[in-house]
Amino acid sequence: MKRIEQNIDIIDSIDIPDDLIQYIADSLNWIPCKNPAISMTKENTGINYYGVTLFDQTSAATMKSIFTAWLSLFTNSPEKLELTGEFVHSSNKKVLGGRERLVFCRNDVLELLKRLLSMIERLEEESLYLYHLGI
Repeated sequence: MKRIEQNIDIIDSIDIPDDLIQYIADSLNWIPCKNPAISMTKENTGINYYGVTLFDQTSAATMKSIFTAWLSLFTNSPEKLELTGEFVHSSNKKVLGGRERLVFCRNDVLELLKRLLSMIERLEEESLYLYHLGI
């Protein structure tokens, strides 16, 4: 992994679309983590959606299992990966609304997940933190 030039403490970074995070959010709630806004010593689970979440070696096995499962699942999708998103209200008062359609390029999502899994493997092997900065 390359070091980001702006900050020598950051080895690599990845941007995962917020809609994709929301789609897989239930499974992210199973991952052990630390929420520095609450405590650096108390273990939590899940991501702090609006703030910082720290993942360390205790998080790695669960993270690897979850993201490997998503990678395997999305590998079977068509090239145009279409997912069902949140319920959205219509601006037209006569129409109730409907489920949002999330559209991704399958290969882009697979590449993101592979990069993330590579970071998780580093997390397993070394004394590092992987952190989520929220939205």
